[in-house]
Amino acid sequence: MVGVGRDDVRSGPRVPQWYAGRSVLVTGATGFLGLAVVEKLLRSCPEIGTIYMLVRPKRGQDPQERLEAYVSNVIFSKVREEQPDFARHLSVIGGDVSSPDFQLEEQDIAALRRDVSVVFHCAASVRFDDSLRQAVATNVVGTKRVLQLAEQLPNLQVFMYISTSFCHSDHQVIEERLYPAKADPEKVMNIVSSMDDELLEFITPKMLANLPNTYALTKNLTEELVARYSDRLPIVIARPSIVGPVWKEPLEGWAANMNGPIGFFIAGGKGVMKVMLACLNLTADAVPVDCMANAIIIVAWHVAETRQPSPYVCNITIGDQNRITWGDIMKNLMKVNDTEVPLRPVLWYCQPIVTTSVVWYTICHFFLEVLPAHILDFFIRLSGRKPFLVHVNNRLYSAKIMVRYYVLHEWTFINKNVMSVYESMTPEDKEIFYFNVKDLDQYDYCKKSLIGAKLYILNESIDDLPGDLRYMRRMYYLHVVVRTLFYGLLLWLLYSMSEPALEMVETAMEYLTSVFHGAPIIRALADDVPVSSTVLPDGVVDVTNS
Repeated sequence: MVGVGRDDVRSGPRVPQWYAGRSVLVTGATGFLGLAVVEKLLRSCPEIGTIYMLVRPKRGQDPQERLEAYVSNVIFSKVREEQPDFARHLSVIGGDVSSPDFQLEEQDIAALRRDVSVVFHCAASVRFDDSLRQAVATNVVGTKRVLQLAEQLPNLQVFMYISTSFCHSDHQVIEERLYPAKADPEKVMNIVSSMDDELLEFITPKMLANLPNTYALTKNLTEELVARYSDRLPIVIARPSIVGPVWKEPLEGWAANMNGPIGFFIAGGKGVMKVMLACLNLTADAVPVDCMANAIIIVAWHVAETRQPSPYVCNITIGDQNRITWGDIMKNLMKVNDTEVPLRPVLWYCQPIVTTSVVWYTICHFFLEVLPAHILDFFIRLSGRKPFLVHVNNRLYSAKIMVRYYVLHEWTFINKNVMSVYESMTPEDKEIFYFNVKDLDQYDYCKKSLIGAKLYILNESIDDLPGDLRYMRRMYYLHVVVRTLFYGLLLWLLYSMSEPALEMVETAMEYLTSVFHGAPIIRALADDVPVSSTVLPDGVVDVTNS
């Protein structure tokens, strides 16, 4: 299927007309960002050709069953109302690019060769704790296979690789340009394929160098790999920052899962997370997923229309448009949770301790998270139910370790390319494919995020918010009472122990005095000191040192 040319473009929004009749390939279409990209293309480009989705095969499910399960996602509710037959634009292709036996069916290859003119490569393992072998297999080897597939597409106009703004985090300022890779990606793939797991685990810290985890390292290597194809393919490297819940469309506050910041927001709001190691004064560069998807679609259109040099690099970040700190986000979320949209039920009232001191964090973590989890699980087990809090606490602790690097450091992201693309858009396209976050109200966005978490992740109702607020006030009063009793008990213990403690100190001092006085060297020194006696008037004897 061949796309329309520029001569066919008429008045109105230019981007939907450009995508009309064109077919695209999306990898990672079942992920958070991939879902948003597919949904936006379907809803805002209703005349698009076919959206081919490369997804991992599932045992016992054929492509049609996978498609039916896919389109049942709540994110497609709006496009389902506007275009009931939207699924006709979707085609599922089974294939796992990280699998050693990756191979597509011949009919699928033929369809891609015939139709596809844009590739959005969103597939990746975003787990920070993946082994080097797992991360390289998915993020580096998998991308190489998609690049080799793209070389077979004669109508290809854009190959967009979705990287991350943090793959060069050893630089404080991240510009929209290529950076030298930490190693040769081809050599790393050979090393990983030839070494056993024990040896790979041994050399991983050396290979990471100043990067925090295998995710950042493999994204760093993959950028170099993708750039090497720039003489054969029209390459775009897009670097998103932290991806947040939906701001406006299709569902305010929607998020696909608890990965990322939203998981910590929920853990804090539920009272499970009591302490966090972070610096609240640092900038939190988080972009709503709908803005991210819009920017990706627009950049692909812009590069194809203006024939930008390959590779074209852009940072999809907030930058200087709407700066907010982690402390601001925390204050907003706590205020929303207290006064407007509380999470319910909760383990305890939300008032987490945030510190940059590892020692204080460790102490608070043990007494406020580990110890209560074991105590409560003990009583849960006595009641005949399955304990779960220790397991949840362990998972939360691992997650906090993985994100610690990102909440204790700050970067400056330059996003001039993306903003210049935005300025070149028509007013109609800006309205449809908004991604300038300058007008984003951060407090309102936090409120939408909590509502979305209640509705789409926790499956909680928002029909009785007054009742939820009364419940939260009761939890607050309970929190205040328990805290007051605790500090009162602590002061009472200190007071009651003060007199015995003073007696113990006095006894110890008397004992030490007697010990030292009886020591031979003390006696010898005392015997060597001459004294003289003087009889004073009235019979008083004065003994003084001579």
